Amino acid sequence: MSVVVWRASSGFSISPSTTPLPAFPNRVSFNDRLDHEIDRACEGEDTMTAVIVIDLDRFKEINDLRGHAAGDQALKIVARRLSKLIGEGEFVARLGGDEFAAIKRFKDQKDLLGLVSRLEKSLFEPLRLDDFEIAAGASIGVAVYPRDGADRERLVSNADLAMYRAKNDVTRAVCFYESAMDETARARRALATDLRQAIDRGELSLHYQVQTSVPTGATCGYEALLRWTHPVHGMIPPAEFIPIAEENGSIMAIGEWVLRTACRQAASWDNGHKIAVNLSPVQFAHADLAKLVHQILVETGLSPKRLELELTKSTIVADKVRTLHVLRQIKALGVTIAIDDFGTGYSSLDTLRSFPFDKIKLDRSFMADVERSPQAKAIIRAVLTLGRSLDIPVLAEGVETHVQLTILQVEGCNEAQGYFLGRPKPIDQITGDADVRNDQLVAEEPARMRLSRQA
Repeated sequence: MSVVVWRASSGFSISPSTTPLPAFPNRVSFNDRLDHEIDRACEGEDTMTAVIVIDLDRFKEINDLRGHAAGDQALKIVARRLSKLIGEGEFVARLGGDEFAAIKRFKDQKDLLGLVSRLEKSLFEPLRLDDFEIAAGASIGVAVYPRDGADRERLVSNADLAMYRAKNDVTRAVCFYESAMDETARARRALATDLRQAIDRGELSLHYQVQTSVPTGATCGYEALLRWTHPVHGMIPPAEFIPIAEENGSIMAIGEWVLRTACRQAASWDNGHKIAVNLSPVQFAHADLAKLVHQILVETGLSPKRLELELTKSTIVADKVRTLHVLRQIKALGVTIAIDDFGTGYSSLDTLRSFPFDKIKLDRSFMADVERSPQAKAIIRAVLTLGRSLDIPVLAEGVETHVQLTILQVEGCNEAQGYFLGRPKPIDQITGDADVRNDQLVAEEPARMRLSRQA
């Protein structure tokens, strides 16, 4: 039997280390071995050959937290483990950085599954690096010759597709290639190509969702939300095209377009309301952000105090030192900063203590449960108490019912947004809406306050 461990190189992958591992097979060895196995199968032997693609999940985190020396040490540990687990006729290789992969010749499916199981077990064992321990984990994709590919390039490409499917599914670490993946991948690549031209073709637009003061009902501002109207497929959901833009690098140009367009349109309003713009982690990591923000404010004439930039915790985790430096530069311009989706993922008190946020945006998932879940209400109350103690206003997202709004009034929330208060609308539909909305809310205020007292 034979085994090879591989992952296709990507222009957006991060290689924590380029240090060679002594006496460990590399990409050249991998290619030679796989070609040999395919030739052998073509000669008529009653066997199949599997390519097993492995992506190690958390090596960038090791580098960020412990430095590149720790990353090199971790790679050596993984390489030793892989070397020890393979049997006769099996082969493993490191292709560079944190990229590994495997080939297995087999007759019985259970032999292939046995190897995959051994790989998974080994890769999920904790790594001990001096006084630091981390479970790196991995995403594993499998493709089988000749069923899933007639040559090395196709076989490896399809194993890579399976690996990315595993990476995008939090419930599984291993995926086998399926032909439907190929169709999905082709459609995704086509969208990526179209997305690069979307700005020039005028297919992008901004919709605005109102943000409202909970105590008074007055409009505080609007959040700018990106929309893409594809000429063939119609409206493409942001959840579908934003990850593509981040992967292929077009998010940089798109993000700049969003920021410039939102500032230009807000500058034309005569009500002084704020405009909130989301920042992608990719934008934050690669752009000279403070300089770009300053340039756009000057070009559009928007007052810095009317611009609010929103970022998520994942943006901060990538590089805390650089993030703090950039946030201070942006705040020096007079722009405010909000932390988005607070309460989910890796949100922590340390984040609020360490970074100069001007607003906390409470994740919409808590509002969805607040009417039936005492735990959700307790979390909302705790975040609001935390905000008051730190003198940071809290905006609750996802308000969709009158009862939810009433709960926020009782608990002392500062601001809210959601379908109950207003759905996202294009720029020409929000002109004048604020005055109408404020008049309606003021008229309803006595009734709303009676409900608040009863609650």
